[in-house]
Amino acid sequence: MVNREILLLHDAVIEGAPPDEQDTLVQVSQIGSALRRLGCAVRTLAFDGDLSALEANLRKKPTDLLFNVVETFHGSRFLHTIPLLCAQLGIPVTGGNASSLFLTGDKLLAKRLMVLKGIPTPRWVEDRDSDAWPSFLGKTLICKPREEEASVGITDESVFTCNTSDELRMRYDDAVRGKMILEEYIEGRECNISVASSGKAVHVFPIAEMVFTDYPEGKPRIVGYEAKWDEHSFAYHHTVRSFAFAQREPALARRLEELAVSCWHLFDCTGYGRVDLRIDSAGTPFVLEINMNPCLTDDSGFIAACAQASMSYDEVIRMIIEEALRG
Repeated sequence: MVNREILLLHDAVIEGAPPDEQDTLVQVSQIGSALRRLGCAVRTLAFDGDLSALEANLRKKPTDLLFNVVETFHGSRFLHTIPLLCAQLGIPVTGGNASSLFLTGDKLLAKRLMVLKGIPTPRWVEDRDSDAWPSFLGKTLICKPREEEASVGITDESVFTCNTSDELRMRYDDAVRGKMILEEYIEGRECNISVASSGKAVHVFPIAEMVFTDYPEGKPRIVGYEAKWDEHSFAYHHTVRSFAFAQREPALARRLEELAVSCWHLFDCTGYGRVDLRIDSAGTPFVLEINMNPCLTDDSGFIAACAQASMSYDEVIRMIIEEALRG
C-alpha cells in the first residue's frame, strides 16, 4: 500500500443537505484517514455530475486508484459510468463494476432478472391492465424508489393496502410518474448480508437481522428513512442490528447465504455489496435488492458485518483496495 496515490471521489454535498447526503462527508473523512494509515497519499474530489470535467481531471492528475464513494448520479441510474470511465482510462476503481452497478441500480430491472434466474423476490405491479391485478387487491403493498438507495423516499406511508382496482390504478400511475415500484410487502423479518469479492472467490460475512423492538401495533416494520437517518425518531432508536441469526437458525442462514451468492454471480458483482432480504411467517426468504458500494462509515452495516468476522476498519479498506488493484 505504501506510496500509492489514491483519488477519493465522492458526491458533491451542498450546505443544508439531508442527513443521507451529509453522511458522504463522514465516509470521506474516515476512509481518507484509513488510507493514510495504510501509507497512501490521498486526494479528494467532489463529483458534481460532470463526467467531462472528471475525465479532464483524471488525465491532468493521474492516480494509482480511484476510491469510488459516489452514491448518487441522477439517483443510481448513471453510477455505472464512473467505472466505465476508469476502464477507458486504465485506472483501477474500487467497488462495483459497470455492469453490476447498471443492473442493480434499476431495481425493476434487477427484479426481472432475479425472476428469470429463479431467485425469489416479492411480486410487483407491472402493468395497469394486467390479469394479475385482482391478486394484489387487499394485499399490503410497499411503494419504493426504483433508482434510489439509502431508504430515500421510504416512510410509514409507503406501506398501504388497495381494496379496489381504481385505487390500485391510481397508486400505480402515481408510482410510475414518480419512478417508484409497487411491490408486495413481505410481513415478517428483514435481514441483510454483506458480500465481497476476493479474486474469484466470494466472501459472505455474518448475516445481520434488523430487529424492530417495541414497535406499536400498526407501525410498519421497515428500515425506512427515519430508521436510518432521523436520530430523533422512534424508528431510529428501536431498529436494532443483531448478528445472532446464524447461530439460532443455521439451516435458514445457509439458504440466505446461497441466495446472496446467487445474486452476486447473477449481476456479475465485483468489489463489495449488500443483499437485502425479507423472510415471511412461513420462513420463506425473498430478495429485496442488491446494493453495490454500500456505506463505509464506521457504524455502517457493512463495516459491522466485517467486524463480526474480526476485521478492523483499516483491514476492510485494505481488502477493498487490494481487490480493485487485482482488477
